[in-house]
Amino acid sequence: MGKKRFLERVQEEIIIGDGAMGTMLQNLTAGSDINPEQLMLEKPDLILDIHRQYLVAGAELIETNTFGANGIKLASSGMADQLREINELAVELAREAAGGKAFIAGSVGPTGKLMEPCGELSMDEARDNYYRQLSYLAGAGIDVIIIETMNDLAEMKAALLAAREFDLPVIAQMTFTENGRTLMGTGPETAAITLEALGADLIGINCVAGLEEAIPILERMSRVSGLPLSVFANAGIPVSRGGKTIYPQSAEDYVRLLPDLAPFNIRVIGGCCGTTPDYIRELKKISREEAGLFSKKASNKEKKAGRKALSLAGNREYLFLEERAPVYVIGEKINPTGRKDIKKALREENWAYLRKLAREQVEAGAGLIDVNIGLPGIDKVRVMERLVQELQLDIGVPLVLDSDDPAVLEAALKVYVGKPVINSVNGEKRSMDEVFPLAQKYGAAVIGLTLDEEGIPSTVEGRLQIARRIVEEAARYGIGKEDIIIDPLAMTAGSDQEGVLLTLETIKRLKGELGVKTTLGVSNVSHGLPERALLNRTFLAMAIAQGLDLPIADPFDEEMGDMLRAANLLTNRDEDGRAYIKHYGKKESAEAKTGEQERPAGRIKRAVIEGEGNNIIPLIELALEKESPEDIVDQLLIPAIREVGDLYERGIYYLPQLLKSAETMQLAFDYLKDLLSLDKGEREKGSIVLATVKGDIHDIGKNIVKLIFQNHGYRVIDLGTNVEAEQIVETALKEQVDFVGLSSLMTTTLGAMEETIKLLRERGFQGRTIIGGAVTSPDYAEEIGADFHARDALEGVRKADGAISALKKVKENGRED
Repeated sequence: MGKKRFLERVQEEIIIGDGAMGTMLQNLTAGSDINPEQLMLEKPDLILDIHRQYLVAGAELIETNTFGANGIKLASSGMADQLREINELAVELAREAAGGKAFIAGSVGPTGKLMEPCGELSMDEARDNYYRQLSYLAGAGIDVIIIETMNDLAEMKAALLAAREFDLPVIAQMTFTENGRTLMGTGPETAAITLEALGADLIGINCVAGLEEAIPILERMSRVSGLPLSVFANAGIPVSRGGKTIYPQSAEDYVRLLPDLAPFNIRVIGGCCGTTPDYIRELKKISREEAGLFSKKASNKEKKAGRKALSLAGNREYLFLEERAPVYVIGEKINPTGRKDIKKALREENWAYLRKLAREQVEAGAGLIDVNIGLPGIDKVRVMERLVQELQLDIGVPLVLDSDDPAVLEAALKVYVGKPVINSVNGEKRSMDEVFPLAQKYGAAVIGLTLDEEGIPSTVEGRLQIARRIVEEAARYGIGKEDIIIDPLAMTAGSDQEGVLLTLETIKRLKGELGVKTTLGVSNVSHGLPERALLNRTFLAMAIAQGLDLPIADPFDEEMGDMLRAANLLTNRDEDGRAYIKHYGKKESAEAKTGEQERPAGRIKRAVIEGEGNNIIPLIELALEKESPEDIVDQLLIPAIREVGDLYERGIYYLPQLLKSAETMQLAFDYLKDLLSLDKGEREKGSIVLATVKGDIHDIGKNIVKLIFQNHGYRVIDLGTNVEAEQIVETALKEQVDFVGLSSLMTTTLGAMEETIKLLRERGFQGRTIIGGAVTSPDYAEEIGADFHARDALEGVRKADGAISALKKVKENGRED
């Protein structure tokens, strides 16, 4: 039906999508564990019939049966050589069913692999993987691309970069946990800002537990993005009844909250797990009966455009800076100019040192972090790419990518997760020709310097003229002036006091005449003069009075921070003085670091907690001069990883930090294992066989469980994915393990999990069983006879620890008797 028609239709009225394919297949095949792609090859008429049922129910958008049909995912089930056949057949079946009466959406899902630096999948590999799938979908005649159920913003970026190579509208949908963040810690606002910047036409969510869970997420997305929204929710949280997975919400319950979606710009709505044609029929019915419910109103985009907000995002945090937004400091410390420590860290690739410096700047109040690696003699492209990845493991705030080399900028932009700032472009044609295409491709804001081929103008009007040129040229690339931050260039007062006043006047006129955000390097004003901090603070106060938004400054200057917080309050940038009161109302005196923290023991604990893998071995070597290997493990490493687990459960740490700490812990264990005096068996707390059950090829969750159990002293036997029940049982009995851990992320494979538990009992397995995965629950564990259900790796460890402790007590009591 075409891209133009789809986008026109979205503006005119809501489009009803289809419902779950997996649920229908499970219902129609008595819970077969054959994956949907293989089933389609064997029984294409079954897929055709499901599409037709959704069309008859009222669906106006039919998704192809290709959610798991990317090359990487297919390879894990031995079907990589059928990539083209599967994707083209899926489009053919959807088009045949629709008969021109519905839009055909090419469904694209996650690979099931972790992206770098948490995993091994690179941005280039992920993008190429999605490009191959999309080339077949687009060639076969889809109308729309729908990227869905993504919980990693990095993987979503890879898919979006690939999707933008095709002249098709793109719907980009993330999935969120019950705490309102993705598995990687990304919130709805951060996701919305990033997806819009990367060129999605619609953004939204799917695979959340019902519309009641979706509504607050959509509301948060709508605060920061003007794009139309989409939602495909589940029919509640699944439960197990009579050996089957049941989604408790009826079709009537599912649509009950539709009126609550009215304030948002919802333009596509359908169903995800647990929904069937009955749910789509109800959606269609309500949309007809309540025609005005989703009638065209002033779109989010129109409202946002009127607000002229600069939106920026890291991978976990965001800034949405409207006209009276607070002043935020851009931390300037990661810059080798005049810094021997930074030069050394860059040459040695001491990522832990640079991550720590970034983290400390954020803790000191920086809202953004500038990243400059301008140092001769290093591979700037490779170092910048790796440094950006390392920093985003540790800090969630937006980064300012600072380089005059387009190749370095592109390396950083390619792997950056979020919406960054490029520092910088200037008024030279060459500079704008190089930088603006990168900003447009990767969705970045840009700092514009008021200089050109003729240098820095000596008049306010000259600098304004260059600023206008930058704004106008950016518009040619589709970059709005809300994404342009102008730097009027601070001059040193030691040689040009008039220049200082000229810079202040330029800020005032930039705000009044162009309405852009402004920045400048505060410390430039004091170069070569005594009492630099005093001059910097005074100049910053004067610049804020003229409208400065984003000073590049030293966040460790506490007096400057005090002045900034006061200025935000007094200029009505800090609404109701909330930030000021939060800071000073609970201010506690800083305590000096204890000697314990400075000794190797304290530093080892800190290295694990902060994930400093490249520092842990030297610290352990130093500690071994005074501590035994057993004490290092029991008194330092184990307590440290427990603290990491506590931070994760409290929502302070997310999966990237958890994995980094776990990897550091593993490095320490591997180094110490041959030095421990006790036999390996005596050091092991217990043993566990891990497997993803037959029919399921997802391994991210299982791999995380493996790492966390190893960290907590368990011997882990990992059988991989798609494992037959017989192999699991044979291994468990042969190895005489204490636990068997089973994972499943697909409702169609729950039968294989039940079969495995049953076979373990029949063969006399004496250990305990633990199940986990998105489609499992405590009720299901009880129903199939599993001993424990764990919602995540850490809960699995806690339950295993509890079982081990209970067994020890029984044995001890037996000896006493």
